[in-house]
Amino acid sequence: MSQKRTCVLLINGFEEVEALTPVDILRRLGGEVIIAGVEAKEVTGSHGVKVITDKLLSEVDLNDFDALVLPGGLPGSTNLRDSQEVIKLLQQAHSAGKVCAAICAAPIVLRDSGIAKDKNITGYPGTEQLAHDKNFQYTGKDVEQDGNIISGKGMGKAAVFSFAIAKALGFSESEIAAVADGSFITR
Repeated sequence: MSQKRTCVLLINGFEEVEALTPVDILRRLGGEVIIAGVEAKEVTGSHGVKVITDKLLSEVDLNDFDALVLPGGLPGSTNLRDSQEVIKLLQQAHSAGKVCAAICAAPIVLRDSGIAKDKNITGYPGTEQLAHDKNFQYTGKDVEQDGNIISGKGMGKAAVFSFAIAKALGFSESEIAAVADGSFITR
């Protein structure tokens, strides 16, 4: 992929580290990242951190992005899962071959959208109980990529998850290594 444009979806109850780490890392790499509020532009995380998003989800055009990122957190993940607008966007993104990434509890959104069927997925310990579906293949790995779906275990693996998204978007190993060492890429 050459555009390297990502949309991170936020809804009340999102996990702050899981949401902002991909934003930070992808922007350091020179990627364009838009934070979209599903229901409002001001969104409150599961630990009380307030974020002002760039756009509302209703203003997002899927054609403008190469990847969608769903942070975990509770009740953020269940709030994402219960949004028909999020489910529809995720299905369209998956059908278009775009990167669909979810971390921690957010893989339940992958499952409920139908795009995780027969896919290897990881998530926080307990995700396998949330799945309740024999077709949801929980691996327990830190990060899992199966086709255009990337999933991450949880907050402690947010950087590794973000690097996997960056690699899927076409950033080079040397660019990713430079950012992992604390550098900014200038284009």
